[in-house]
Amino acid sequence: MSDLAAPHILALTAYEPGKPEDELRRELGIDDVVKLASNENPYGPSPKVVEALRASSLQLERYPDPRGYELREALAAHHGVPSEQLCLGNGSNELIDLICRVFASRGDHAVFGHPSFPCYRIGSVAQELRFTAVPLRDDLHWNVDDLLDAVTPETKLLFVSNPNNPTGGYVTKRELERLLRSLPDRVLAVIDEAYVEYADAEDFAPATELRHMRERLAILRTFSKAYGLAALRVGYVLGTKELVFDLNRLRAPFNVGTLGQVAAKAALGDQPHLRTSVEATVRDRRKLAESLDAAGLRVAPSQGNFVLVDVEKPGRAVYEDLLREGVIVRAMGPPLQSWIRVTVGKPEENERFLHSLERVLKGSRV
Repeated sequence: MSDLAAPHILALTAYEPGKPEDELRRELGIDDVVKLASNENPYGPSPKVVEALRASSLQLERYPDPRGYELREALAAHHGVPSEQLCLGNGSNELIDLICRVFASRGDHAVFGHPSFPCYRIGSVAQELRFTAVPLRDDLHWNVDDLLDAVTPETKLLFVSNPNNPTGGYVTKRELERLLRSLPDRVLAVIDEAYVEYADAEDFAPATELRHMRERLAILRTFSKAYGLAALRVGYVLGTKELVFDLNRLRAPFNVGTLGQVAAKAALGDQPHLRTSVEATVRDRRKLAESLDAAGLRVAPSQGNFVLVDVEKPGRAVYEDLLREGVIVRAMGPPLQSWIRVTVGKPEENERFLHSLERVLKGSRV
């Protein structure tokens, strides 16, 4: 039945998520597992999320609010925009796919960087778009001129992960302004800010501060990372009222469950918890990078909640050896095949990773 799927789908390589802890326990019988593979928040969500879920009189036999009224109102107040400029999604992944389906047609063209979040490529292929995957400078850094040079008269979409997953690099405020100003009017600029809460560089600016520069602009945010709600899959896009109206033409009904809506609203309402966990992660990101650098390894500067490190040998082999140590990270594909990506965990988890990596690289696993 290999010919059952459409040819362009058969050509796709499926997205490979981080290995779940239970899967490693089943495969290798290891009970003490540290997962640093999926850029999750090790501190979890605000306690107010748990309180809100317990206090809610959930009617599980009823469908969720199809438009997520209360959550969108809370987001509107948070961002200072009308709620009509917000569209909820089952995580950012659904919204990326939806954007490709709504704003481009078969044969149109998309631009995104490489290496970057693979769902831009997956969404483009699924919609039968032609695309240009623009190589990042040194495989790590965005370059606005390279992105602009890839735009053609048929380009409809341009995706920028800022900060970028998996490299941790970012587009500065000045360069992002230049990109938004220079793109042809027909192109929808999609700025994916899944890791924006962790960006602390002085010359970084979120795209929400630059909305006045461009009408065709979609900004993606998620509750999966800094807010600690990865299990509930809640994301949103911020754009013009017209853009959101068009997304809602095709958006699946009831795409964000009631639990997700309640939890996300509660998480949004506890900004002190968000700041505390982000500050801890940013502090430990620096310490982790310094430790890897002191070990003589090249570390890519990161503005996310992860670090990318060159282990100077096949990253897949190091990943497999770390699994036997009970540590789950992410191996990278070309052109970063000697690199691994490591989520910044709690201090004790980071230490566990560092000690395990040292044993693996010395070839003396315990």
